[in-house]
Amino acid sequence: MLVILSGVAGAGKDTVRKELMKKIEGATSIPSYTTREPRADDIPGVTYNFITKEEFEKKIDKGEFYEYDIHHNNYYGTSKKILDEKAKNGLVIKDIEVNRNRSVKKYINQYKSCNDFFKSS
Repeated sequence: MLVILSGVAGAGKDTVRKELMKKIEGATSIPSYTTREPRADDIPGVTYNFITKEEFEKKIDKGEFYEYDIHHNNYYGTSKKILDEKAKNGLVIKDIEVNRNRSVKKYINQYKSCNDFFKSS
């Protein structure tokens, strides 16, 4: 199952996600891919999957993202492969920017149920 927390930058999505993760046994989260430089408190593969712009654009060309967007001149996106794998095994809580939520919603709305959504990948 997938739960999406969406809001503008600084709205508290990550704080809510972390609290839900503490309270819901077995819940997991997946990091977005990004082209931005890691910050001091980032943990590669945990806070984000850091890749180059060229790598990101290759993934776009191959259709590897459910959604992606450019924010402050950097790409951000959700991996189909990682999300599908995690969602088949339990609850995934994903926080994304409001603009990216519209992309995910458009994609998911073409399916009758969550089961149809994850079977299609």
